[in-house]
Amino acid sequence: MKKYSIVFATDENYIQHLSVAIVSLLINNDDCNFDIYIICSGMSKENFVQLQSIVNKYQSILHKIVINDEVFDTLVTNHHFTKANYYRLLISKFIEDDIVLYLDSDIVVNRSLKGLFDINLGSSYIAAVLNPGFHRHQELKMNLDSEYFNSGVMLINNKLWKIYNITDKVIKFVDDNQSVIQFVDQCGLNAVINGKWIKIPLKFNQQVVIFEKDFKEKYNCFADDELNEAKENPVIIHYTGSSKPWHFRNKHPYKHLYWKYLRMTPFKRYIPEDLTVLNAIKWMIPKSIKEFLKGFKK
Repeated sequence: MKKYSIVFATDENYIQHLSVAIVSLLINNDDCNFDIYIICSGMSKENFVQLQSIVNKYQSILHKIVINDEVFDTLVTNHHFTKANYYRLLISKFIEDDIVLYLDSDIVVNRSLKGLFDINLGSSYIAAVLNPGFHRHQELKMNLDSEYFNSGVMLINNKLWKIYNITDKVIKFVDDNQSVIQFVDQCGLNAVINGKWIKIPLKFNQQVVIFEKDFKEKYNCFADDELNEAKENPVIIHYTGSSKPWHFRNKHPYKHLYWKYLRMTPFKRYIPEDLTVLNAIKWMIPKSIKEFLKGFKK
């Protein structure tokens, strides 16, 4: 049976969410063998054993790659993005496989990934999903006809990354252009790859923005059938944005899947930090009353 290579990159703060991603990956692809690599700046023995306890139930192998993240000390970070966002850039430095699938840790795999691995990358650096609403070509020094991808799900031509030294080029670009970097590594990757990537269907990286009421009118970047397929039958659900499914007040339509898989991990007793008495009361108030109170205030 062919073995596929999956890469995650995280720090200690995201181990619980990584465990959800791994469980969902293995359960929905139980006919596949995986080499699962975790690039991290440090992971306790207890956490690694907990992740291993998940992987050992399947025909897959877990690898831990501990890196020194000082190389990212001078790069852009903020309240939403940390140095851990840059760890994925080191894939080509530590992993030998020619083709690897990188996945963010705030995802749930909902269906088989075989369709992704069947993609022929050819001379393209990656296959990825379009990130809506990009108009900053000049700032990132990109060709005007180059499109901007979301880096949370990437099928990577690792052999080509090594040949053209993509990692060092991205780090240099981000370091040299810090004033125009908004989405850290994602901006750097798009600037360096500059359109040399394959666009794959939205269902492989369902992003939160597509559930906005005016999404179609505002962006108009996906065909109706592609958009509907991503909403109704996503392969990978990517919980983008600052509100996450492990937050009590989060309203993502697929929030329940995060909690479904969380109950299959060693972290199943997790209680949301924002589960306060006040938030619980707000949650119990019917929507009709909330709308009435809003109108009354106006």
